[in-house]
Amino acid sequence: MSYPVEKKNVLLVNSVTASTTINLVDGMQVSKTVFSTAAGDLGTVTLSPVQPSASNIEYKAGKQSVQISNISFRAAFGLDQGQVTTSGTATDQDGNNEAPFNKQICSWNN
Repeated sequence: MSYPVEKKNVLLVNSVTASTTINLVDGMQVSKTVFSTAAGDLGTVTLSPVQPSASNIEYKAGKQSVQISNISFRAAFGLDQGQVTTSGTATDQDGNNEAPFNKQICSWNN
């Protein structure tokens, strides 16, 4: 496997996207996920085997909000595929119509 692995602009809900890059840092797989909307980047979450998950993160851009209930990382090892998954809710750009998401946003093989 060659690094970096990139998965760009995965649609979550209500124009909110996630772009994830997997890199090797000191021999360890590390994910960096950028959450974005049409208004621009909302925020970034970095995960690794040392910190494989994060929860209860909120980002806002104008009236739009994204609540990340959980984002989880699993490194690729042997025949097991690596993955980053996330779940939460997001509103539309007017701050209305909150909708849930629960998706695998990146996967890769070792």
